[in-house]
Amino acid sequence: MEIEIMTNDQNRSDMPEPALEPVLFAIRRLEDVVERETRLLLEGQLVDLASINANKSRGLRDFNKAMGKAVKTVDTPALKALQPVLDSLRQKLDRNCDAIKLHLRAVTELAGIIRDALETQEADGTYTASQVRNGLGA
Repeated sequence: MEIEIMTNDQNRSDMPEPALEPVLFAIRRLEDVVERETRLLLEGQLVDLASINANKSRGLRDFNKAMGKAVKTVDTPALKALQPVLDSLRQKLDRNCDAIKLHLRAVTELAGIIRDALETQEADGTYTASQVRNGLGA
């Protein structure tokens, strides 16, 4: 495999505007949070929703703040160069949304099963011994 070595001048055209670095950093942090939540949901792991939501909110705030500054200092072509990165974030957000919807459907189904079981228990008159003793039975 041959590796091409670029000079600093060649490499500068590929490097983002310095004013865009906070934007890219904020996007990467958002991607990390979203990917982590998606992975945990799809693997059926415990998800700390409060922490995840706090991190998403913080990431969105940082992104908006960085973009606000960048828009004032960076030219339009440089901003348009963010499009592939934003498209990637959008794809990850879409996948995250699908995982959340799947999780909510599962929770809804589980709640329905529990509700049906409780209704069936009440309807057929079966109570545990402790319920009868405590006056919760028939």
